Amino acid sequence: MSTEFASNAVDTLAVAMLIVAIALVASRSLGAALALFALQSAMLAAAGLCTGIATESAHVIAGAGLAFAVKAAITPAVLWILLTQTSVSNDVSATINRRTSVAFAVIAALAMARSLDAEPFHTAIGAERVLPTAVTVMVIGLQLMITSRQAVAQVIGFLVLENGMALAALTATYGMPLVVEFGILLDLLLAVSVVFIYTTRMHLIFGSLDTAHFRSLRG
Repeated sequence: MSTEFASNAVDTLAVAMLIVAIALVASRSLGAALALFALQSAMLAAAGLCTGIATESAHVIAGAGLAFAVKAAITPAVLWILLTQTSVSNDVSATINRRTSVAFAVIAALAMARSLDAEPFHTAIGAERVLPTAVTVMVIGLQLMITSRQAVAQVIGFLVLENGMALAALTATYGMPLVVEFGILLDLLLAVSVVFIYTTRMHLIFGSLDTAHFRSLRG
């Protein structure tokens, strides 16, 4: 794979990940949000694979494979099982209006692109849009965590934020040592497992995954 092709592919995949992140903000159902997250994770793995092949970095290729397995396959499957077992409403509810959330996400993307346009970040393969896009994806993930009311939606926001960090790590800095990446993904799996148990208990007690019910626990 040529460096020019890899650069264009990584830039395109990074922008596509940002578009998917904005679509997540506009999503009306948790099922659709999980599908979008899986799609974004697959794009992340593809971007890492292109970078690894172009730079002949075996650990980046391995990291991309691990990211695909954990983020695009295992994690969405576990969260989908959680949704089907709890039989809660798939409707996404947020603390602010959906149109306002989408507008904020778009403004954040434009502002980040504008602020870094004067001094673009260049990777070794030439991809210029990776860093601003990765930062914007992290911001949108944080937005999803803050504004979502359902526990599952908040977890998806955290995972989107982590996807932004992984995009920068795999493509801009060419990854971390494989053992570190494996440890991070293992921690992510453990966190999702804890969330599975926690949300199951939450549904058993409150009959819902809406975190607003926690207010009733105040002494």
